[in-house]
Amino acid sequence: MTFNKNEIAIRSAFDVESTLLIDFYKKTYPDRINSLELNWKWLNRTDFYENKIPLVLVYQNQVIAHSGIIPFNMSMHGDLHTASWYIDFKILPEFQRQGLGSILTKEWMKISKINVTFCNEKSIGVFKKTGWIESFETYMHINFMLPFSHPKFIKNLPSFLRKILNYLLSPMFFLIYNRYSYASNSYQLEKISENSFNSFNSFFDSYTKIRQKNKNVISPQRDIDYAKWRVLNSPNKDKYYIFKTEKFSALVSLHNDHSKYIDILWVSDINNKVEIKRMISTLGIYGLKNRFSYIRFYTSKKELSDYIRKGTISVVQHPRFAYFSQIESI
Repeated sequence: MTFNKNEIAIRSAFDVESTLLIDFYKKTYPDRINSLELNWKWLNRTDFYENKIPLVLVYQNQVIAHSGIIPFNMSMHGDLHTASWYIDFKILPEFQRQGLGSILTKEWMKISKINVTFCNEKSIGVFKKTGWIESFETYMHINFMLPFSHPKFIKNLPSFLRKILNYLLSPMFFLIYNRYSYASNSYQLEKISENSFNSFNSFFDSYTKIRQKNKNVISPQRDIDYAKWRVLNSPNKDKYYIFKTEKFSALVSLHNDHSKYIDILWVSDINNKVEIKRMISTLGIYGLKNRFSYIRFYTSKKELSDYIRKGTISVVQHPRFAYFSQIESI
């Protein structure tokens, strides 16, 4: 498709008619349109930059490209910096391979000095052209309880066969998780409330402050404003629970959409590998009893990943991660 690039304008999504933005979402994210239509402002944490994000490209009264941004603060060598996590980077098919991805990327890179994202093979090409660095040193752990209830098997196997296979494998998973699991009276799984979250966040915050005294540590700053946005103001708040033992706690999400699964979102101490393994094992037993298919837990720490994998027989994936920093010390 040929077009005049001089007619393309870079805008904040707030500066275009909402119908144009929603029409773009319908074309590019049809499976998520209901959520995006209601929650795009929350998802992009738009008030952080006074509604200057997300960014869109507009051509002849239509949105043709989009770059979502989740801003946050990052603690680095004792200093605080603003960073951006990029999401929902999309260009309409008829406008691809025209250099628009690089135009949009360069514009959003002006917003903060540190930029990070998960990306696919297509988008990494755009990022590399603007100096981003690619890494696969990330670890997404998937621990199964009922593996044949995973969406991939739901699509490809008949229901009766999946039930039989899950039934045959359940005793094996029970034995694996039962080795390290807490007894049912030694932990709590409490639906999120302001009180329960404040208790968890206080624990998490004190641990974070201790870590950040170490000037060699680089970590996200999940302060009270971030926490309120991410959890208490989330449209998914009804799915959030606090897992709690005497020495450890975590924020988890119990999903029941395309399948039943558990996401481990935050832990009170990322260095406590023993308690993390026990938590995964405990949630494994809970998941078996309540018909959940799998657990997901992400870490960037190889030592922790190796420890969990040996103890719980995780399937480990390595999402493609990319980052760019204007700060030379990174």
